[in-house]
Amino acid sequence: MRQEYASLIENSTFTPVTNTNGMKPIGCRWVYKTKRNPNGRIRYKACLVIKEYEQIRGVDFDETYAPVGKLITLRYVLSFAAQNNYKVDYLDVVTSFLNPEIDTEVYMQLPEGIEWLESTAMFSGNHDCFLHLNKALYGLQQAPRLWHQEIDGFLQSIGFHRSHADISLYIRNDGVLILLYVDDILVFYAEEASEKALEVKQWLMHQYKMSNVGPAK
Repeated sequence: MRQEYASLIENSTFTPVTNTNGMKPIGCRWVYKTKRNPNGRIRYKACLVIKEYEQIRGVDFDETYAPVGKLITLRYVLSFAAQNNYKVDYLDVVTSFLNPEIDTEVYMQLPEGIEWLESTAMFSGNHDCFLHLNKALYGLQQAPRLWHQEIDGFLQSIGFHRSHADISLYIRNDGVLILLYVDDILVFYAEEASEKALEVKQWLMHQYKMSNVGPAK
């Protein structure tokens, strides 16, 4: 929980306020998950999520739709990669929804355990305030759409264009392809485009905090 909270602070996810401008602050809760790494080691995760069912359309959110890569697209590009000896690498974006700035006014209640989570002077001992969201916290209705807009804009700025068949498939003229599924990224590239693919991955890892998992399995 402290690791997750530190990540929220690092990303300037929220700002403490005492006035919500008449808007009802939304609740939040901790979600816990036990995951097992490929080496068998158990990893414990905690994620702070906002209670999206308390949001009101037209007040603190509007559009929510965000595309993801289609299964038929994944099958096609894997087949294409196998036939053309393409390599396939996997990138996992860490706290992807904390990257884009929020596009509406949203206020949230303080998370449970703030007394021992807060180790800085941010609240100055005042735990009766609220949080004004600056970034799209997990669980927010519009978070997937905001994240897709963010990474879509970045990929197009580094020379990719979206496929007409699937807008989650990005193609560049130097033999590098990218398929998105929310915060999971597959990078396809020919042997002769290895340097270009490495450059693309470095750009992505410089722009966003992510794990370079390596060859897809």
